[in-house]
Amino acid sequence: MPGPRIVVLDDDADVRGAWVDALQAAGYTVDGFGLGAEVLSRLPDLAPDLILLDMIMPGMDGYEFLARLRANPASSRVPLLIISGMGESLSMAIDSRAAAALGVAAILTKPLDLDVLVQHVEQIVGPPA
Repeated sequence: MPGPRIVVLDDDADVRGAWVDALQAAGYTVDGFGLGAEVLSRLPDLAPDLILLDMIMPGMDGYEFLARLRANPASSRVPLLIISGMGESLSMAIDSRAAAALGVAAILTKPLDLDVLVQHVEQIVGPPA
């Protein structure tokens, strides 16, 4: 039985690649994407157990992605791990009650230690198979 499937959504190819590599090395099944629209269109096939979401992206930003994700009944319960360079302003925009209601399991800031990333993912979805 395969382990948890993680989707990484970040427009920065270097950051996305580092996160994908770290999570794959830890044993997770991981798909990386640079565009929110691509993730949304492929959600039925991906069936992620967790989405890592950057908030500042061109075109569709993290807020719009989150709204579209939650508007779809098939993806309304997929947990999110938000990782952003917005820092304090993001915490002010999404307080803990709103985060819980939106299915945001955690909010982390960039830059992010890869070991910390893997630890948070394991806390949210469990260890890889």
